[in-house]
Amino acid sequence: REDGQFAVKLDDSCALFKGLGSSSKVLLTHGDSVSQVPAGFKEVAHSGDLIVGIADEERSTYGVQFHPEVDLSVDGKQMLKNFLFGACGLSGTYTVVNREHLAISEINSIVGPTKKVLVLVSGGVDSTVCAALLHKALGKERVIALHVDHGYMRLDESKKVCAALRAIGVELHNLDASADFAQAYTDVNGTRQGPLDREVNPEYKRKIIGDSFMVVTQKMVTDLGIKADDVYLAQGTLRPDLIESASKLVSGNAECIKTHHNDTQLVRQLRDSGRIIEPLKDYHKDEVRALGTELGLPEELVWRQPFPGPGLAIRIMCADEPYAPHSR
Repeated sequence: REDGQFAVKLDDSCALFKGLGSSSKVLLTHGDSVSQVPAGFKEVAHSGDLIVGIADEERSTYGVQFHPEVDLSVDGKQMLKNFLFGACGLSGTYTVVNREHLAISEINSIVGPTKKVLVLVSGGVDSTVCAALLHKALGKERVIALHVDHGYMRLDESKKVCAALRAIGVELHNLDASADFAQAYTDVNGTRQGPLDREVNPEYKRKIIGDSFMVVTQKMVTDLGIKADDVYLAQGTLRPDLIESASKLVSGNAECIKTHHNDTQLVRQLRDSGRIIEPLKDYHKDEVRALGTELGLPEELVWRQPFPGPGLAIRIMCADEPYAPHSR
């Protein structure tokens, strides 16, 4: 097994490593190794006797076992540039402004000229950028921004969220649903789990919270006198959320790492019925921050420390019995 930064030998005739010389330091974190390369491929990078890079130049197909995307891979960015602009022949003219226009077009094509959108705003960068994008696409009158205080926020977090968003023109409904969440249950593989305030399993807690967001939101729509068919639900879901939750939107074969509150079973049912808009679903965090800056959001919102939708409910470690050695 290799865990850490290692100097690897490179075949600098490979397009992926053009201009990098014969070695480079990279981050390796793996417990398996390649013993035989597929037909048509050749070995292009080694860590000691281990194969950590292969290439089929005729098909412009490459594989590496290290992480070129992290800072510990010193030449990682150049490898990615070599792949994108060399092997793939891309031009690099696509910008965050292009993506903003595409997202706005998607929103308008789904919502149409008259219907409204209810957007769940946690106060984090993802949901804040989502709300700002919806405002730009549809106008203030057609966007209902809802902040749900589920009782697991940091001290005064909800007050700060509301103040910050109102300062940029987003009128926010603040709903105290802490009692509803504390006593919430949900179905997990045919078994009723909960209530949340007594649940200790982190995965069950995520599912309870995610489904409870949907239940509370649907009740809010009813209380506002809006017909369900006249409103869409918007979430600041990002691509990593879907990947980690093993959503079929990104893969049919992925294993679930953890369920995100914006990709529970109830959320998926609503998504399948066409009632959910997720304009950031193909974005990663750095891209969302760039879009937020482009939309004119203040730096303190765009660069907030990430704080998950479930709040402290997952971060507070719980157990159903005291931790003590069995010998005592």
